[in-house]
Amino acid sequence: MNKVISRGTILLCVFFGGWFLLQQVNWLGIFKINPLIRNEYVKKIEVKLGEMMFKDFTSRNSVVDDSLAVATIDSMVTKICDANNIDRKELKVYLLDSEEVNAFALPNHQLMIYTGLVKKTSSPEALCGVIGHELAHIEKDHVMQSLVRELGIGTLFAIISGRSDLSMITEVGRIVSSSAFNRNMEKEADLVGLTYIQNAKIDPKPFAEFIGVIDDRNTPPSAFKWVSTHPFPKDRKEYLLQNISKQRTNYKPVISSSTWETFKEIIEEE
Repeated sequence: MNKVISRGTILLCVFFGGWFLLQQVNWLGIFKINPLIRNEYVKKIEVKLGEMMFKDFTSRNSVVDDSLAVATIDSMVTKICDANNIDRKELKVYLLDSEEVNAFALPNHQLMIYTGLVKKTSSPEALCGVIGHELAHIEKDHVMQSLVRELGIGTLFAIISGRSDLSMITEVGRIVSSSAFNRNMEKEADLVGLTYIQNAKIDPKPFAEFIGVIDDRNTPPSAFKWVSTHPFPKDRKEYLLQNISKQRTNYKPVISSSTWETFKEIIEEE
């Protein structure tokens, strides 16, 4: 009897000792620092996750395929990418038909923009501000860093290998499209995104004004999910305005006013 108890005690010690040691490993640190792991292992997970999440989102929201609408969004994204040495060919941008006011990045360099967001923006400059912010998340690798932090590599691998419930991919999508990023990541995306659009000679003030409208205390949070799910300070508009470069005054129109009006009309009909 004593032997059984001793063996049981040893097994428990081994189990909890192993668990404790695993808890001490900085998996996120390894993920961020080791380029070999990032390139060969995590990249495979990222590509597969991106494919699965794209299928999940597009199964619930149709992709807008109007040629003028697609070309308009593409011209905005390309303008920002070209001005900041971002590989446009690697980036995949989709306009999805949804009344939700949201835009978000998915694994494997994917940017999803909802028509609901386009309808709420009053200018192409404001929309470009949102695009710049999301591009910053993509370029700074915030998406996979956040998923590794929230779920762990093991869970992500189980999802792509079919070892977990299929509903998990929807849960991962919920995390990415809502509260995936911490405050530091959001601040970095704000500052980097601001630099992106200014480098593209796009006036950032309409974006700050757009944030101000959304942050209005009389606006229901559910009406603007893109901001309500981002942990920004209440004075975000002022914060953005303070960080706008005073030297940059040579801003140029993103697209013509007629193109913007036609684009908005197409989106309103979706």
